[in-house]
Amino acid sequence: MILLLSWLLFFMKSSELRIVFTNLQQPEGRLYVAVFDKKADFLQPDRARFQQVVPVRKTGSLEVIIAGVPDGAYAISCFHDVNGNGILDKNWLGVPTEPYCFSNNARPRFRAPRWEEAKFSFIAGQTIPRLRLEKW
Repeated sequence: MILLLSWLLFFMKSSELRIVFTNLQQPEGRLYVAVFDKKADFLQPDRARFQQVVPVRKTGSLEVIIAGVPDGAYAISCFHDVNGNGILDKNWLGVPTEPYCFSNNARPRFRAPRWEEAKFSFIAGQTIPRLRLEKW
């Protein structure tokens, strides 16, 4: 029984999704990170499988760790809420004015990425997505 519990604890511990966000330009605000596991839920924040809000205290890069993520297919969306108002600010045309990114660094120019463009395979301990935050 102890061996089984030890194995389960090790497995659970090793299922951390580590995401490295790069190109942070301002040491303020928060990163809003959403991880989706279904095509139908992609880009609907209230339907994300995992969510995390992380304070930004420096420029450059920041690693975010999300625990308890099983191996599988996922897509990530993130934005840097620089002014701290809790939303991704946009201009009058609907174009984001704060930095954002998606897994696979998918950046279609005049639309949001599709699930297939942002989807990646996560394998615990082997997959570390590196996402570059940019403004439109």
